[in-house]
Amino acid sequence: MPDPRPKTESNPFTHNVRVVLVGTQEPMNVGAVARAMRNFGMSELWLVAPEPRVVADLEARPNSDAYRLAVHADPILDNLQRAETVLEAVGDCQLVLATTARSRDIPVGRLAEPREAAQAVAQVAQRGKVALLFGREMYGLTNEEMDQAGLIVRIPTAPEQPSLNLAQAVLLLAYEIFVATANPPPPPPERLAEREALERLFKDLESYILEIGFTDSKRFGYARRRLRRILHKAELTPAEVQMLRGLLHQSRWYAKHGPREG
Repeated sequence: MPDPRPKTESNPFTHNVRVVLVGTQEPMNVGAVARAMRNFGMSELWLVAPEPRVVADLEARPNSDAYRLAVHADPILDNLQRAETVLEAVGDCQLVLATTARSRDIPVGRLAEPREAAQAVAQVAQRGKVALLFGREMYGLTNEEMDQAGLIVRIPTAPEQPSLNLAQAVLLLAYEIFVATANPPPPPPERLAEREALERLFKDLESYILEIGFTDSKRFGYARRRLRRILHKAELTPAEVQMLRGLLHQSRWYAKHGPREG
């Protein structure tokens, strides 16, 4: 039986996959993540609001724990990007995938296991950027940070030890994506809207449902998450996002001025 694993030559699609670490607390984990990324052809690393000791360690090279753990992945650390918010780090991405070990009542994104998620990444990465969100070592991502993702991944584990080390989680997903991108499914027929454009639509819609009384402040959180989930499932294109925002704008105008004359 032939070996189903991909060969180790460079895969251009994995370079479209961005790893985003949110609120990272341990410098050694940053180095281990960089090493895992380089193992599987990924090169773009972002840190969102890292702890001060992580920043200090990265700046302390050559006496840096992160660089010591990176093992030949120094270029990834040399070129990593920093951001203050998740949206700043993923705004230009067509697919955002978030990882979690917790169950949530209303997950905004579609739930998937690693292999299924890797297929979705491999499909979108042929046309645009994909971001993989990983949370803090102690408690992961907040609900608000998770809401930026259209796809949510839970890695199955034994109940005795349900959580993975940060670098282990990156390694596992990076491997699955490496395999999937070696023989990817057909790309989406159209380029998907970037996350920043979707967020503008979400904000428009969320203010609109309060304006028209569709919901109130007490029930707003529930309605907000449900509507985001519906729109994530739609996999909107840039033109579709603009059309929906235009519809909201026109309906506001109509409510204020009435029908146009002529």
